Amino acid sequence: MRGLLLLISTLAVLAVTSRSQITRTVGRLQEVFAWKQITFNINGNDITQDRYGDDDLDMTRDKRQAGSVFFNNDDDDAVRNWNQTSQNKRNNRPNNRPRPMWGNWPTTSSTTTPTPSDEAGRFFIQYNNLPMGVERVDNRLFITLPRRRYGIPSTLNYLDLTRDSNTRSPGLRPYPNLRDSRALTSVYRTRADSCNRLWMVDTGLLEIPNDRQQVRQPAVVVYDLRTDRQILRYELKSTDIIAANTPTGLASITLDIVDDCANTFAYIPDLATYGLIVYSLRDNDSWRLTHNYFSFNPIAGNLRLAGQRFQWSDGIFSVTLTEPRGGCSSAYFHAMVGTHEFSVSSCVLRNRTASQDPNFWSQFSEVGDRGANSQSTMHGYHAGTRVVFFADIGRDAISCWNTAAALTPAAVEILAKDSTRLSYPSDLHVTGDEVWVMANSLPTWAYSRLDTNEYNFFIYKANVQDLISGTVCAGRGRVRVNTRTGTDKEENNNTTTT
Repeated sequence: MRGLLLLISTLAVLAVTSRSQITRTVGRLQEVFAWKQITFNINGNDITQDRYGDDDLDMTRDKRQAGSVFFNNDDDDAVRNWNQTSQNKRNNRPNNRPRPMWGNWPTTSSTTTPTPSDEAGRFFIQYNNLPMGVERVDNRLFITLPRRRYGIPSTLNYLDLTRDSNTRSPGLRPYPNLRDSRALTSVYRTRADSCNRLWMVDTGLLEIPNDRQQVRQPAVVVYDLRTDRQILRYELKSTDIIAANTPTGLASITLDIVDDCANTFAYIPDLATYGLIVYSLRDNDSWRLTHNYFSFNPIAGNLRLAGQRFQWSDGIFSVTLTEPRGGCSSAYFHAMVGTHEFSVSSCVLRNRTASQDPNFWSQFSEVGDRGANSQSTMHGYHAGTRVVFFADIGRDAISCWNTAAALTPAAVEILAKDSTRLSYPSDLHVTGDEVWVMANSLPTWAYSRLDTNEYNFFIYKANVQDLISGTVCAGRGRVRVNTRTGTDKEENNNTTTT
């Protein structure tokens, strides 16, 4: 009897074992979170299904008006009348009351009795929420959802790693809160710096299919992470945004601090119209650089991802910096549609008149070729090991290259690979001695249909040394990843670890 009671007690303990004690891995990446579909935790309310119009989230009509920007209205008189009313409200608003957020358009549909067939009043359409970027800052994990469909409550969100790690699929929390999060239109990825600031590009664009709306000028936005307040919104100039589709290409940002926090540069790749925008915080100014290396490689444009066949033409996508030497870093960059890596000195990028130099074009270098199907979204450099990590969409993989070696296919190691759980690694960020990865199944979401009964979105992390140990990136034996079992086998000693 005592043995039976002990067995029952043991089973009960196992039944309540927290999710954080269950290890799920892909290669040497450890899963941190995973979702079948995204949910939200807003003001303590769990938002787990579609919500229309005004609801019980403590959102007044004035605040909810922001959501109506998703919808067209051809009634010019209604537009003028609403704008005049809105202006009167702004003129009479107390100084301590937040200004209206990014919406400026009225809706003629009632939001008090919405139906699923109405476009107006859509607050949360669960399937439309696709996470794109991930960034760890201390105990917070920032997660971005660009507004590419209707029903995205908040484009910038976070998880509290001290509170939310007890579940595999926690609800996202709008950052810094739901009211203030509406100041942002659409953000793809964020990056934090050593000065406790969170940087991003707000594209100002609602990328609704067949109904794209540029509701604000694209801007560099910065939050102070100590106060959780927005401290900068710098609108990019017309000379930076050279075409109507340029905002669709402002999908990442890289930070370069020179000497002190006030002297910070932000490098913003433009994958759509093939340029690089540089912003100087000290000068509060920006300029645009162009080079043939910023374009895409048409030979690499025929893609087959997640069973979908299509052509893309994304140019320069990611910039990562080495540690500075003599005041300048090497800026490695690549087009997403391409397999080559290039570099340029950060001192060239910081010089607003550099493009006027007759030798400007020759200051950019081809570093090498990563190999077939190595098309990559983001990449990140780890100063301690001098290793660059790549998020390879063409191989559903995470790979690495030690910059001490020439970049050739043989110098690139695949560290983790899985056609389902690493389908479209959309973001990769090196922070401290950790690598964080987001995989979001974008091709299936865009061209087919996600199976919402299965897990579709994943966040992983790994220690840098654990990732590269025994690989070509560490200068030792190579590791072959078994994509079926998720185990790693070192080919030089035939030992297997999980």
